[in-house]
Amino acid sequence: MVFFPDAYTYAPVTPFTDSSDGKVYIYAIAHAALTAKTPYLIYVNEYGNVTAAPSAIAVYTYVAVPNDTIASGALAKLQIGGYISGLITPSLSIAVGHALEMTGGAVADSGVDFTGLAGEFASCVDATTSETTANVILCGRMILTKAS
Repeated sequence: MVFFPDAYTYAPVTPFTDSSDGKVYIYAIAHAALTAKTPYLIYVNEYGNVTAAPSAIAVYTYVAVPNDTIASGALAKLQIGGYISGLITPSLSIAVGHALEMTGGAVADSGVDFTGLAGEFASCVDATTSETTANVILCGRMILTKAS
């Protein structure tokens, strides 16, 4: 996808794919320095998409992950769909197929397989035991996060 910012749109609001590997991306302006492989939320402001740290309120949003470190204020390409390795999580023990959900402003194991319920944004590919990273398939669509 080729995007040229102008005086009104700093980041486009449309998800896109740029390869045949099934990964889906979205552009957003970084609200702060973004850490690679860390989940962030996407909101729309007066200039397009902008990232935000996860919060404890229920909102409709994309859960988006930068594959690289991004400087504050930069236009960031973030992954929202497809396989991603090493997603940063709290210490979790997760079964294969379990959903990761955004709940209370944090990533959590839903305890059940991914079905698209509120908060669910990814399905685990590998089992983990007290790991702080996970290999997952991101769902690629907007979700409703769960409040704390």
